[in-house]
Amino acid sequence: MTAALPLLVALAAGLGAWLSARAVWRRRDVKRWPVAEARVTASEVVAVRTQGARREHPESPPRYQARIAVALRVGGRDYHTDNARFDAPPLFARRERAEAYLADYPQGRRLTLRYRPDDPRCAQFGEAAIPWQRLGLSGFLALMALLALFVYFR
Repeated sequence: MTAALPLLVALAAGLGAWLSARAVWRRRDVKRWPVAEARVTASEVVAVRTQGARREHPESPPRYQARIAVALRVGGRDYHTDNARFDAPPLFARRERAEAYLADYPQGRRLTLRYRPDDPRCAQFGEAAIPWQRLGLSGFLALMALLALFVYFR
């Protein structure tokens, strides 16, 4: 069983690298998505609990998400969505910063956003950016898969 362990690690890391790289690859399509005008219908700050990494402080302080809900019209149909459908809402360490962020999105403000053609409820708020952390994760997992294969075949 211990002889097959590097092979299992290689398989798991390779699968993780593939899934992560696939998400990065799909993300590149965002710039080709159609554009629509949306109207902000609501915004709120939501406290989110995260798990503490230290044993001394298992209860970490809350983080604050800035959620924005919008309404848009595509192909004669009305859709309602929020900034949590495609990307995660911005996360802040302090409530005041989240509220300051939301001050730029008052109810009724018009926004231009990109939406996925097959599901307009999946929308990109703001500029599309390359997800460097996800790309780095893909590379790291691919490297770990290769290292595990090297150990297995050695």
